[in-house]
Amino acid sequence: MSRQELRVLDLVGELATARAERCLALACGDTVTAGLLAAWIDTLLDEWNRRALVG
Repeated sequence: MSRQELRVLDLVGELATARAERCLALACGDTVTAGLLAAWIDTLLDEWNRRALVG
């Protein structure tokens, strides 16, 4: 595994889980929770990009 992959490995699981939870919230009609999860996903992606720039 490359250094870049190791830098973001912890984020992969977080992103997958947040996406699954957001899809479930949308399927249940819970748009408020889905919106919060979308913001969380954006934050995780910002962190991903920050780590990529550091490398």
